[in-house]
Amino acid sequence: MSFFSEYTQVNRLLQQKQRVIFYAESRHYFIYFKKLIDDLLSEPGISICYITSDKNDSLLEKAPAGMNVLYVKWMLGFLFSRIRADVMIMTMPDLDNFLFKRSPGVGAYVYMFHAAVSTHQQYRKKAFFHYDAIFCIGEYQLREIRKAEELYGQRQKTAIPYGYPLLDELNSHSSVTTGNDQSTILIAPSWFEGCILDTCIEELLQLLSKLPYKVILRSHPEYAKRKKKEFRKIQQLIAKNPEMSMDELPNVFDRLPSADILITDRSGIAFEFAFGMRKPVLFIDTTYKQMNPDWKELDIEPIENSLRSSLGVAISPAELGKLPQKINELTSLQTGFTNTIDELSQKTFYNSKEAYRSGLAYVLSKIK
Repeated sequence: MSFFSEYTQVNRLLQQKQRVIFYAESRHYFIYFKKLIDDLLSEPGISICYITSDKNDSLLEKAPAGMNVLYVKWMLGFLFSRIRADVMIMTMPDLDNFLFKRSPGVGAYVYMFHAAVSTHQQYRKKAFFHYDAIFCIGEYQLREIRKAEELYGQRQKTAIPYGYPLLDELNSHSSVTTGNDQSTILIAPSWFEGCILDTCIEELLQLLSKLPYKVILRSHPEYAKRKKKEFRKIQQLIAKNPEMSMDELPNVFDRLPSADILITDRSGIAFEFAFGMRKPVLFIDTTYKQMNPDWKELDIEPIENSLRSSLGVAISPAELGKLPQKINELTSLQTGFTNTIDELSQKTFYNSKEAYRSGLAYVLSKIK
């Protein structure tokens, strides 16, 4: 799409107030919206405007009935400050902190999480300050949001006990067998200074090349975007081994069912694999993913730290030579893991039909 076409489309959009707008930075985020979008579209008379900044988003070619999908990238800052809607829903933190400002024409801004991690270590301190409502995944996020409001003198936001519907989708596929004779290892790091791709990826790939596994590397989209030179080098390493490949699938939902083992660092994908696929995780103990240097001010241990030992086994980057032993530990841990993780899931997440209805009810209450 040319700049002129985008300009024309944006100005046409600004001429009319929308009921519900979803904004997705890329095609990877639709899976987190999907449950709420399906619920909204099942309501009579509800239409949705879905804005994506990914020209390869498949929704641009084929979208559900009742959903108008638009591509906007270069004019986002202009659009955000002027857009009109009853409610706008995003997975993008830091609203109003940088380029993307609140619009006086939006009745309520809703934040939905795209990872089940805590709110105060892997996000900036002010990441959620300017949202009107937060769809919390579990009680732990509600406690963190309220503590931050009290500590930093922020107005109290509406906190909806919504849950994490993606886990339900993954649960339905956790017992599906792929039929592959060769087991698959998925490497899926997060993106931050000190992640697997920055610290030990070459040694890790070299060690795995000696083991009888198919290896798939799924880079975080932000890493590929922000560190193009380093990413190309990693791609070249992968291309040298016929048993290794890069994962190009847009949705983690499409990849996790085929993985027997997940290797990650501080990524929220560990929750999706452990709770969604009911399989233990192999963690590499990199430094913390710490976007907020003041996270300890809340005096609440982030859930990605406190549950780490319950979700799998860990290995230091300095001890990668012990990788085969750690993989054997995962196999032993699998016995009884399903029951243990299901019990932990019930204690941790809001997931339920009632919780999803509460999210739908909130959005409908904001539509005029």
